[in-house]
Amino acid sequence: MVAAVRDPGYACAHADAHAALHALLAPTPRPDPYNRWRRPELVDTHSREVGRLSPSAASALKNAHTHTLTPPASESEIQALVEGEREEQIKSMTADQPMRALYGTESSKDPSKPLNASEMLFRIEHHGYQCLVYSSLARTHTLGPPAEEVSWVTQLTVDRLKMLPKMLSRWRGPVSVALYSQNLAADVLEIEELRDRVDFHIVGASQGMYPVNTLRNVAMDNARAAYVVIADADFVPSDGMYEYIKAQLPEMRQKGKSVFVLPAFQIDGADPEAAIPLTKEELRAMGEGIHQVHNDASRTIAHANTDYTRWMGASEMYKAQYKFPYEPYFLAPKTIPKFDPRFYGYGNDKASHCYELNAAGWSFEILPEAFVVHVTHPQGSWVQQTFMDPKERVARTLTTFLVDVDRRYGTRKFADDVTHFPPLDERLGFETVVGRLGESCEVACADRGKVCRKEWSERVNECGVLEKHLTCVQGCNDGFYGSDLPAHNTQRDQCLINNSPKTVAFNCAVTYQFSRRLCPCGVKL
Repeated sequence: MVAAVRDPGYACAHADAHAALHALLAPTPRPDPYNRWRRPELVDTHSREVGRLSPSAASALKNAHTHTLTPPASESEIQALVEGEREEQIKSMTADQPMRALYGTESSKDPSKPLNASEMLFRIEHHGYQCLVYSSLARTHTLGPPAEEVSWVTQLTVDRLKMLPKMLSRWRGPVSVALYSQNLAADVLEIEELRDRVDFHIVGASQGMYPVNTLRNVAMDNARAAYVVIADADFVPSDGMYEYIKAQLPEMRQKGKSVFVLPAFQIDGADPEAAIPLTKEELRAMGEGIHQVHNDASRTIAHANTDYTRWMGASEMYKAQYKFPYEPYFLAPKTIPKFDPRFYGYGNDKASHCYELNAAGWSFEILPEAFVVHVTHPQGSWVQQTFMDPKERVARTLTTFLVDVDRRYGTRKFADDVTHFPPLDERLGFETVVGRLGESCEVACADRGKVCRKEWSERVNECGVLEKHLTCVQGCNDGFYGSDLPAHNTQRDQCLINNSPKTVAFNCAVTYQFSRRLCPCGVKL
C-alpha cells in the first residue's frame, strides 16, 4: 500500500472550492454591452499600489451578472454542455464575425489612435472571481475564419513585453496576450508599438498576488481562433510553427480529445541575444548545447514524459504517457477545461491543469517538428510570491484541487462514495467474503467453493460495504491505494479502500501480511 497525499486544509484567495469548481466549468458569459460595459471612472485600480474598488465600481460589479446555464445534476453534464456550446459557437463563426460569442470587444473608441486610459471602457469577466478587462485588438493583422485559426496565447506583466518581438518574428498567426496591470495609464503607452500585431486583454489589478491561471483563461477565452498554443511569455517558437500547425489541423481533428505537445528546450548560460535554432535540424546540430527545459534533478519530471530522446528522431506524432506533475506547453482546441483560478504566483499552475486534462480523458500527442525554446531573462518579481508560505498557499491548494478533480471525473474513490450497481444474476453466486489475515482472495473464495471475480471488485470497494462486514475501529480511510484493497489493516485497525482502482487494479492473488481482504466471489463459470 502507498499513502496518497491528502490534506483537508484549504487556502484560496479567489473563491471557495465549490464556487471555484463551478466557475471552472461554467460557460464563458457572452459579451453584453448594455450590461457589462462600464466607464473607467467607476474603478480605482490604476495606481502603482493595489487599489480598492470605489463604491460605484463595487455596485457595478455586483449588478454585472449575465445569463449563464442553470447547473444540471452532475459536473460531467456541465462539462459536456460547456464543450458542446463552445464547439457550436466556434463552428458558427465567420471571418466577418470575429468578435462574437467567445471573444472580447475593443475597448477604445477609435483603435487607429494611440490608447488613452481615461477613455477606455472595461468589461467584467468571471474567472472564479470578477475581473475588469480592457481589450486592444490587433489593428493590421488579417484573420482567417476563426474555426480554422490558431492563436498564440500567453500572459505577462509590462516588464515582459520586451520578450514579445522575438516571438512575433517567428509566429505569423494571431496572438492573444493577457496583461496584468497596476497602472493602466502607463501600461497602455508601453504596448503601443505592438498593437498592430497583438490582441491585448488588460486585466486591472485587484489583488497583490499574480493571478497566473486567471490570466491564461482571459487570454484563451478572448483568442480569435478555435485553437490555441498555450505558452509562457519567455518562450520562442520554432520558425514556421503557425504554418506547420495549420497544415496539421485536419489530422489533429481526427484524434479527438487530444492536446499537442510542443517540446520545450533551453540553452544553458545563453545570452538573451544568442541564436535560437529555427528548425529541428539546427536544434539537433547544437548537441549538448541545448536540452529539455528544467533539466535539473528536482524539476526534470515536469517535462521528461515528452521523451526528448525519442523526439529527436521522430517524424510522426506519438503519445506521451501522462504522469503528474507533467506540464508541457501545447496546442489545443478552446474546448479544453479551463485553468483553475486558485493557482496564482508561481507553482503547480500548469501541472494542475494537465492533471485535469488527463482526468477528463484528454491525451498528450507530441508534435514531431514544432518546438519552443526558453529565452534567458532576469527572474520576475512575482515569482517570489510562491515562497511567502508554500505549505499553506501552494501545497494545500494543490491537494484540495486534486481532490476536487478526482471527485469530478470519478478517477478516485472516497470514503463517502456510494454506487448503486445493477443486481447480478443469482446464478452467478455473488458473495462478499472476508479473508483471513494475510490471505489472498483466491484462497478466501476457494474456501467457500467459489472463485475470485476481480471484475466485481468495485462492488466491494466502498466504505459502507467494508463497515458492514468488518469492525473498522479507526474508521474507513480513502487515503490509500493498493491491489490488495479493499481490506482491514490490522496495524492501523482501520478499513481501507483503494482510491485509484483504475491505476492500481484489484488483484485476486495478492497478499499483504497486515490485511484482511474483502473479496468478491462467485461460482466458477
